[in-house]
Amino acid sequence: MILVIKKARGPYKGLYDLPGGGVEFGESPPETVVREFLEETGTRVAVCELLGAFSRVSTFVADTGTHLVELHHLGFLYRVTGGSLTAIKAGPDGHDSLGAVWLPLTEARPDAVSPLVSEGLRCIGLDLT
Repeated sequence: MILVIKKARGPYKGLYDLPGGGVEFGESPPETVVREFLEETGTRVAVCELLGAFSRVSTFVADTGTHLVELHHLGFLYRVTGGSLTAIKAGPDGHDSLGAVWLPLTEARPDAVSPLVSEGLRCIGLDLT
């Protein structure tokens, strides 16, 4: 299983995505991972190792439906430990998550997950294609 969030908006709206977000001023990428996991999933993790990095540009229709938006993701994928199997934030966070879920890998189909999830699984030797 993999801990993911259901996206409420943005280029991956309606898909399962990895917890994450922007680095705050003075914050290291591993500190960002710990903070974002807590904010989006309600669970604490510890960062173990960097698995990979990637760059991806996505174009999508803005939530207003009035124009196209281009978003450039620079992703750092980390293996983490910890996290609760039961005490996760299942409801919306008021931002871009509709809630966290432990997703069985059998349900991590390309049409159900973001490219970020696919890339993360590829980093640990699981290819969805």
